[in-house]
Amino acid sequence: MPTCLASSSGLLRSSAQLHSSSTSRLGQSIHRNVRRCRTTACSVRRASTATAAPGKHEDQRAQVLTALHKTTALLPRVLPSARPSPNGVSLRESLDFWEEVLGKVYDDLTLAPEKREKDRVRVVVYGVDRRSSANELVIAILEDPFVSDEQRAILRSRWSAQSESNRMVKIQYGTSPSLDEDVIIVQSSWLQQFNVPIEITEFKHSVPSPSSDTESAKLLFTADVPIILCDPVSTPLASILPVSSDPPLPLSRENAILALLSPSPAYPATAAQHSRVSPLSSQENLHVIFVDPSRALHGLQVLADGIASPLSVQRYQDDVSGSNVASITNAVKDILSSVSGTSASAQVTAIHAQTGRALIKDALATAQAVLHKAELEANAALTATSELRGQMEEAKAKAHLEVFGAGGQDGDEIAKAVAQAKRSIKPTMDALQWYKLFWRVDDVREVVTAAVDRAWCRDLERKLVFHAGRLASLQTTFTDSANALARSFPVNSPYHSPVLHNTLARIAATPSYAVTATALTSPLHARQSQLGFPTERLHVSAQRAVVGMSGSILSGLGVAWAGWATELQMFGGMVDVGMSTETALGVGMLGTAVGVRWAVGRWEKAKRRWWKDWDRVGEGLERDLKATLTQTMDDRVVAVSEAACSALEKQVAERKVKIEELKDEVQSLRTTLDAH
Repeated sequence: MPTCLASSSGLLRSSAQLHSSSTSRLGQSIHRNVRRCRTTACSVRRASTATAAPGKHEDQRAQVLTALHKTTALLPRVLPSARPSPNGVSLRESLDFWEEVLGKVYDDLTLAPEKREKDRVRVVVYGVDRRSSANELVIAILEDPFVSDEQRAILRSRWSAQSESNRMVKIQYGTSPSLDEDVIIVQSSWLQQFNVPIEITEFKHSVPSPSSDTESAKLLFTADVPIILCDPVSTPLASILPVSSDPPLPLSRENAILALLSPSPAYPATAAQHSRVSPLSSQENLHVIFVDPSRALHGLQVLADGIASPLSVQRYQDDVSGSNVASITNAVKDILSSVSGTSASAQVTAIHAQTGRALIKDALATAQAVLHKAELEANAALTATSELRGQMEEAKAKAHLEVFGAGGQDGDEIAKAVAQAKRSIKPTMDALQWYKLFWRVDDVREVVTAAVDRAWCRDLERKLVFHAGRLASLQTTFTDSANALARSFPVNSPYHSPVLHNTLARIAATPSYAVTATALTSPLHARQSQLGFPTERLHVSAQRAVVGMSGSILSGLGVAWAGWATELQMFGGMVDVGMSTETALGVGMLGTAVGVRWAVGRWEKAKRRWWKDWDRVGEGLERDLKATLTQTMDDRVVAVSEAACSALEKQVAERKVKIEELKDEVQSLRTTLDAH
């Protein structure tokens, strides 16, 4: 059975997999750097009070690396390792995606000192659709009013210089061209006003959505300042909220900016748009800004095409102010100013640490969401098994009432069948009178056995055969339901188990599984055969009675004859009974009567004993039939469904224990991260 907890690779890996994942190259490197950062931080703290700020940054970096190490060790036990697919694992819930994202965080926080000097703050501009005007927003932000024509051409033709395969372009400040074809060098004052080096990454307007492009999602999530541009007319705001998109856009981050295309602030639709996003901005600390980049470009174009007259300057100022692009600049400035540093590189590192902390929170939030889904999936599986088990219990209760009970009384049909058989046999038993035994003594066993065969619960046997057919049909229904339940889980579900499918098929293939016509009638034949011994004993009693009566009659006749012989002096007086003839005749007749009476009593007692045995067999038949029906229901009719329910319930129980353990670990990490 799969031991994982979600999707094709599962949510929960085995202990061996966990150990392998936690000791991966990334995890080992993070662990080494955590120790190095702690050592460095301790050394810095001991140095002097003049280096208090760098020491603080080192502590923050060490704390983020520590949390990163614990998170990278935990995520393999929660997230599926399968690649994202349209019908399988989503990109946001993929372990590979978060390993790449957190790997980027690790790289940012462990840069060598010489590389750290060249590090930059990453600002990413992403338009959610073609109408989002991300291209125009970048120009409106970076283009200066009196920039040279050469710089304006470089900025505005940045995509024409790129190859078709390039999906993004990076814009940096510089005075000499870049050797990297993906990097555009411009001399924009906007890039120099934040006291830290800035790099703007702009996605191509035709780039796939983050849900279908891992690289785009990775760059967007690892951005220090993600700017999401959306046109509410073409893209509903509900579709970009964290609960709707896959992966959710990084709108829950404090450093994220949501720029909504809108005309002037006085436009009537602006108030309605603001009412939709204001709850989101208040809950998630999201910077929501309404901008009109096309108006800003119009103002720049007016200033570039005309003479620098007061009218053109006024139009430029009106358009730029009305476009509200300056609010994005102010938002970026507020975000970057929230982190201080003794140098530009230290401030960039602090911003990267802040981004890393936010990404770790996102990863833990994703882990919590995956665990919640796993818990819902476990509850759904448990609900399905409970429904099937309820149907099984209902079928068992109905089977007893339908087979044995009329009007809800168990054993009524059996009692009536046994009573009917007794009434059928009674004339035969009554016909076996003592005086008929002399010529039928050798036929008692055959007569009684034949009567039992004719009368022994024939109607009940036919009813049991009929109900056996109904149970066979019910068995097929439960088998199909169990197989449907076992196969209802997708391939990437931990409840999808080929082993369980094979177990159910093996149970259904066993020879004792089929419900045959004689499945319920075996107790009838077994109990009927038990009447053979009482019948044999009755036959022996009949023989003894006949022998006893014959002996008594012969003895009485002998005594009477001996009295006559004495009286007649027969055989020369050799026979002498010592009594008169009348006395000898009386004694002989009395002995005969006593012997016959004794034999008749023994015969009647033997018949009463046979009827008692009949009653005991009838009572045992009721117990046996009910036990056989229960055993048939348990071992045949619901055997497959019972096995399916038991296996799934065991999986759910084990799975819930692991879910609770992982939820506690995730919550502990989030609490520790929030405390720092």
